[in-house]
Amino acid sequence: MRLFKPASINFLSLTSGLLALLIFAPVLALMYESLFSSEALNDDTFSNLAQTVLWDYLANSLQIVGCTLVFACLFAIAPAWWCARYEFKGRSILQWAMVFPLAIPAYISGYIYTEALDYAGPIQTFLRDVFNWQSPADYWFFDIRSITGASLMLALALYPYIYLLMRNGFANQSDHLEHAGRLLGADERRIFFSIRLPLARPALAIGCTLVAMESLADFGTVHLFAISTLTTAIYDSWLVYGSLSTAAKISCLLLLFVVSLVWLESRQRKAQKHYDLKGSHGLSKKIPSRGKLLLIWGVCLGIITLGFIIPVLTLVGYNLDYFTENWNSTLWQHSQHTFTLAFGAALICTALALLFNSNHRFVPNKLNLAQQNVASIGYAIPGTVLAIAILIPLGTMDLTLNAWLENWQMDSVGLIFSGTSFALLIAFVIRFAAIANGSVHAAYQQIPPNLDLAARSLNTKSWRLFKDIHLPLLTPATISALLLVFIECVKELPAAILLRPFDFETLSTYVYQFASDEQLEHGAAAALLIIVVSLLPIFVLSRTQRMS
Repeated sequence: MRLFKPASINFLSLTSGLLALLIFAPVLALMYESLFSSEALNDDTFSNLAQTVLWDYLANSLQIVGCTLVFACLFAIAPAWWCARYEFKGRSILQWAMVFPLAIPAYISGYIYTEALDYAGPIQTFLRDVFNWQSPADYWFFDIRSITGASLMLALALYPYIYLLMRNGFANQSDHLEHAGRLLGADERRIFFSIRLPLARPALAIGCTLVAMESLADFGTVHLFAISTLTTAIYDSWLVYGSLSTAAKISCLLLLFVVSLVWLESRQRKAQKHYDLKGSHGLSKKIPSRGKLLLIWGVCLGIITLGFIIPVLTLVGYNLDYFTENWNSTLWQHSQHTFTLAFGAALICTALALLFNSNHRFVPNKLNLAQQNVASIGYAIPGTVLAIAILIPLGTMDLTLNAWLENWQMDSVGLIFSGTSFALLIAFVIRFAAIANGSVHAAYQQIPPNLDLAARSLNTKSWRLFKDIHLPLLTPATISALLLVFIECVKELPAAILLRPFDFETLSTYVYQFASDEQLEHGAAAALLIIVVSLLPIFVLSRTQRMS
């Protein structure tokens, strides 16, 4: 039922359409730069890379994704099943603690474990002293600086995506098929692999897609481990070789893989539509045996220790040992930069989410739905790809403006678009608008259409309907959207490291600079700030939502 008058419809639809086009414009500019620009037509750098190392970069990227998925599934599926299936003392705390590693960026854990497990680290040094080994030829030890090591660090940081979705997927299942399986003589193990796990495949597919997208887009961990992937190739093409066209072409290649992942996930969900996961009472809880309880706590605490406790305790130790180097004016300056930028991006993303969703609420047609979907496309774009996509139009705008000023014999203003924090703000808005959009959209779905019809029957204007009825009901979702976007902006590294202005650091780039110089102990306070901020939504959700 349409509530806007025609003039209002045209204005609101035009505004949302223009904003959606602006959000999608960097992707169009990226495609143009990679295919039709003058540099692209004579791009020797890309040709050389394609003939030498590009396919190795591609193979490394695929290996990273594959290994990360294997490790993440190992860390996530069994704990998700245990927390959904069994009732035991401390379960409510344990099931939220399993999400804590999501707050720690993988490159921070990567640095900490590299320091501990390297040849000169304390563990190998201790083993050589105990067994009197003299050289690496005398023994074998896990090489942390490898694709397997990088994948393990990524999996420790990303497995909560799979864990949360699988846990909810298991909890929504009924016991009917299990009872049928037991009547046919199947034991608990066979029922799990034949019934429970296949029913949870849609949740597993979504979780694996998220993990694959994040690992494919990762820059900090693979760069720290000196593993050449498509993301590092984009970084090197722009900052080392100075070829924007090459960076654009590799970005399009990486974007193609991301789109393929999203398409495969969507197809997987459609193939599973015939499954009815929800029973009348959901999954019944069982009391685990003593041995099972020890196994649950042992495995879960081991994962939490590796993914959260060890990195946090190490950072706390660095802070105590290097207190003066950590807590200084530089930290506060970069914190102010980060929080101001993140809060500004969060406000803009939330405002856009309210605009697009209210437009579709009042005028529910395919065009407005398409605009809403286009506004959410940025989250599927890796940070390095988005950075290059933004540099192209903003750089063109800078060149055009300065050329125009010179023609009028005026002083040039420099790179006011691509060389300032404006570019970083645009990147944050485009990348994380989807988070705010999803939060507001879910809240709008909970508002009954009858409220709109009742307001219309009283000749209530659209703005007053939104202000007096919709907005109060949307307030919790709006706050959640602000919080989630703010935190994602604080954590974002790939886009920030490519787009940050000269002498401007965010907390993530500040920490990464120390980690890449093997001096993370001097940036431990900033790393802890990122972790504390990233834990906020987990604590908020744990207080406002109850996992059954």
